Amino acid sequence: MPSSPFSLAAAALAGVLALASASDALLLAGGIAIVQVVFALGAIRSSGVASARPAAWLGLAVGIGVLAWVLYDDTSDLTPVAAVLGPAMLAAFVIQLLRRDGRARLNAALSLVVAACVLSVLPVMWLSLRATPEGVHVVGLALLGVGAVGLAEALPISRAIRRVLGVLLASTSAAVLVVAVESIDEAVPAVSAVVLSAFAGVMAAVAFAIEDRLAGDASPVRESVLVPMVNRTSSVEAGDTSAGLAQDVESPVDTESGTEARVGTEPRVGQESLVPLRIAAPFVAAAPAAYVLGQLLVS
Repeated sequence: MPSSPFSLAAAALAGVLALASASDALLLAGGIAIVQVVFALGAIRSSGVASARPAAWLGLAVGIGVLAWVLYDDTSDLTPVAAVLGPAMLAAFVIQLLRRDGRARLNAALSLVVAACVLSVLPVMWLSLRATPEGVHVVGLALLGVGAVGLAEALPISRAIRRVLGVLLASTSAAVLVVAVESIDEAVPAVSAVVLSAFAGVMAAVAFAIEDRLAGDASPVRESVLVPMVNRTSSVEAGDTSAGLAQDVESPVDTESGTEARVGTEPRVGQESLVPLRIAAPFVAAAPAAYVLGQLLVS
């Protein structure tokens, strides 16, 4: 099934960010801040994991702080990222110490807080990449890859095929742009442009694939568990309320210790987090690849 309209929203956002990058660094920073807000307050906060709310706000604060630092210094290095993430890791531990719910699922909660901080910072690499000598063209080509894969996600074909088509579309479009636009041809070699767009598209496709996997985890899961043996006939005759609970169990099989049955468990991922994740995750995933390849192949 196609992922429209949310993958189309990601493609549209890629176009907006490319135009913002071509106009002014401040406009690009504003677009990146929107990505951070959608990711932190949308995907992280509604994830359903313990400490999701403080993780979202801490991640957003860290991301916006690094973004403001990079914008103010107009720097292409990642010194602000390293400087802010250190204290953020300490804050992640403090959040767990201040919990009043007995710190249930401690490992999952701590991992979420740390991941929220790190992933909220990654989109800042788009702004750092723009500060390089040919950054405007490099950012535009990388966002072209993200947008192409986002458009391909709306096609009513199998997921694997449409993602391969998205990467091919990104590579072809980059090659056409280099040939057609003289300023891009002078700034970015043709091979570098194709590689940059292709790898940004691959990372966006990976982000969509991860979201598809999480969508499966957001559905109730049928698992085999051992439950105590219940005489359903006698329970019904005696009016025992446990008979109502026994009706939710499918295909019981007697064992020595109880009854093995397939029962529905709670979803492992919050359904509400999937839509903002599909919109923002491609930009989070593609930012490191675009930054590294842009520095290696162009700058």
